[in-house]
Amino acid sequence: MDYNEELLPTTVLHWNYRGFTEFPLNQLKGEEGEVTDIYLKENLLTRLPTNIGVLEHLESLYVSGNDITELPREISKLRCLKCLDVSGNRLKRIPEEIAEARSLKFLILDENELTELPLRISELRRLRYLSVCDNKLRWLPQRPVFNYHHCEFRFWRNSNLKTLPYSLWYHMFRDQQTRCLNIGCLEAASHQNANKRRNQCRLKLLDQDSNEIEVTIEPPSQYNVVLESKFHSPPSLYELSRRQFYQMINTAVRKLNPQTYSFYSEHVRENLYNEHNNNIIDLQENFHGFNLDANKNSSYDENGNDYKPTTKEEVHKKSKKAYYVPADVIKEYFNFLPNTLISDLSNGPISTCENLNCKKPIFDHVFYEFCFGDIILIDKIEDVLLSAAFCSKYCADFWKRSKNAIPWSLS
Repeated sequence: MDYNEELLPTTVLHWNYRGFTEFPLNQLKGEEGEVTDIYLKENLLTRLPTNIGVLEHLESLYVSGNDITELPREISKLRCLKCLDVSGNRLKRIPEEIAEARSLKFLILDENELTELPLRISELRRLRYLSVCDNKLRWLPQRPVFNYHHCEFRFWRNSNLKTLPYSLWYHMFRDQQTRCLNIGCLEAASHQNANKRRNQCRLKLLDQDSNEIEVTIEPPSQYNVVLESKFHSPPSLYELSRRQFYQMINTAVRKLNPQTYSFYSEHVRENLYNEHNNNIIDLQENFHGFNLDANKNSSYDENGNDYKPTTKEEVHKKSKKAYYVPADVIKEYFNFLPNTLISDLSNGPISTCENLNCKKPIFDHVFYEFCFGDIILIDKIEDVLLSAAFCSKYCADFWKRSKNAIPWSLS
């Protein structure tokens, strides 16, 4: 087809049903900064360009009905993006960097091949609509949306999804009527998995006819250790360190954010590097001299090691943000850490402890419990299986005191 048509003098580009096999960024001829809306529905795209960030004022991008298999991490550079519709593609994952497109209000991921959502998705504080129907989700984050009461969350017809996180149900679906007549998931039916994986939770339940059925629950694959509360196994030192580190970072983030910004922001670094409260300076010095990752984009020392020294007196110039998240603090103050640890802390824990008196972060060592909860549909009330995650046997046992927990076994 002829791609040499003249660009219309408008900021809204209607390119639906054109047979494009590549994102026509070269059509803009230096006018990328003027475009606010792009419609590329029902074309033949297989990817989005990595230089998509040049569309600095783009507010809406509609690419449904294409053949896109992944989103580039550079989607994070679309700081004005409010609506992203990538439904009807072949996406297998969403990059964690989607959380940095902080203006997003509508995110439509229906009819793809997603098995999980990125943990950082809850950082999209302005999100008002998140739909991930007709995918292959196996589990949901405890908090897929930041504001439970001002964001509509749809996850219908994910047939592999057998349970809801307890806290998600409690805050978003308890006593609330859903508008969908056909959820198409969360069914307590026997689930046979041909590809047997470790750390599967097996529950024996009764169906409507009082027949015993076995349900298999697949926890997030990031969990290395999954335990029943009748067993006791302490977390590793690495797990305990990440929990403590993440709590400290969260404290710094709360002090950076707008409600306390004017008073605390200038003192966050001093709080992080206060030798009376933590050993961050010693931690940094201990990593000096290690070539942790030759591909990391930062300064190198005289030996060619990836290390950027930071002193207490160093002045950091920060770009003003609407709000701060742990990844911002990690990037600003802890770039000397190994990439794997930076990734863990930036993406955040898989869960937080369901014991309200605890709420510790959980990365890879979890105690699980299960119970039932109600979801109110338009025409009926359904029992759904709920999963609750805990940091310790003590917290799991404390929670079970007031719940009708379902026995289960690990396979």
